[in-house]
Amino acid sequence: MRQELKLEKLLPQHDSELPRFGIGLTDVVKRPSANAAGLTPKDFAIWVPILLQKLDRYAPRVACFHGLTAYRPFHNIALKSPGPPPVLGPQPARIGATRLFVVPNPSPANAHFTLTDQTDWYNRLSEFLNE
Repeated sequence: MRQELKLEKLLPQHDSELPRFGIGLTDVVKRPSANAAGLTPKDFAIWVPILLQKLDRYAPRVACFHGLTAYRPFHNIALKSPGPPPVLGPQPARIGATRLFVVPNPSPANAHFTLTDQTDWYNRLSEFLNE
């Protein structure tokens, strides 16, 4: 059983301890690429089932995806859901007990989101965890 901790605020120094807080961060495909646009449907077909196994095994309270560009193919393959297209924030679907959340990708290529915007999304993730 994972040990859950209580803090007022998660800080950068807590990054290696996120699993202890029930948080899983993922980029879906574990292959180097310049950006998500450089990933192919085959990459997602290979890596989504592996991620699903990990979510099943580790069962984090929340899996946080960085960016819709990578989350959309995950959503389509894993959930086979023809529902509305995903948007940033909490997702209506779950993988087992794991709730899903999407934040903007913090990559410099995604510069239309400012540091303040990005911080706001992580604060929203924190609020989502506390629900």
